[in-house]
Amino acid sequence: MRNLCSAHWFHLLRHKAFWASVLFMALYGGMEAVGLYRQGAEKLSDGLFAGLTFLGVVLAAFCSLYLGTEYQDGTLRNKVTAGYRREQIYFSCLLACLGGGLLIWGSYLAAYLAVGLPLLGGEMGDWALVGGSCLGTLLLLMVYVCLYTCLVSWLQAKATAAAAAILLAFAMLFGGLYLYNRLDEPPSYPDSYRQENGQMIQQPGGVNPNYLQGKQRVVYEILYDLLPDGQGMQILSGEVASPQALGRNAGASLLLMGLTTALGLGEFRRKDLR
Repeated sequence: MRNLCSAHWFHLLRHKAFWASVLFMALYGGMEAVGLYRQGAEKLSDGLFAGLTFLGVVLAAFCSLYLGTEYQDGTLRNKVTAGYRREQIYFSCLLACLGGGLLIWGSYLAAYLAVGLPLLGGEMGDWALVGGSCLGTLLLLMVYVCLYTCLVSWLQAKATAAAAAILLAFAMLFGGLYLYNRLDEPPSYPDSYRQENGQMIQQPGGVNPNYLQGKQRVVYEILYDLLPDGQGMQILSGEVASPQALGRNAGASLLLMGLTTALGLGEFRRKDLR
């Protein structure tokens, strides 16, 4: 297993997709800090996790291109021929992508802190929220890696896997935004005022027809917890400060990791490696 992981790191650190992902997230981190400074932000924690917006898309591109190359070049087939068990090979791929993903996320944090500390200062705000967000981010990153490793094991072809992974990432991103907006709908509209002929006229509010209730709301909340980008939206919107919310988030992440790893490993065991 150690030899497999060492070989992966040798290839990983020479892969263009990895360094392109690191560069993109680092630039994004620096630009986020500058943007917050221009907006008058006063807390460093305001943009600490903003990189989660595109982390899923970046990891989709990185994992699919890196693992797709491993399949396409026959590297994984050669490892099977050399006598390594398929379980060892699959988990070494998973660990390599996880390590790469952590470095990619670390590049965002490093750039954000390097630019943000001089501009925004070191005020972090609610440490319970920051701590919960850190744990939630780690679990979310692991979910992404497990999901995309599973997807590549089913598709294998680099171009097909990359296209499918990126499309899936954008679908989850927009799905998370949609679920957040639907669940954030208020139950009613407040009174509003408008000026007419020099007089202020009050317009009474009313019930919001888009507000989710009953079983429909429960279904949306379950989907919001299970969808990776729904979990990301919960971190970005500061919903993981409470132990209950963090527990739901962690439970959903562990469920997704277990399910995708089981599916990916099962497919990798039975499939002929080209």
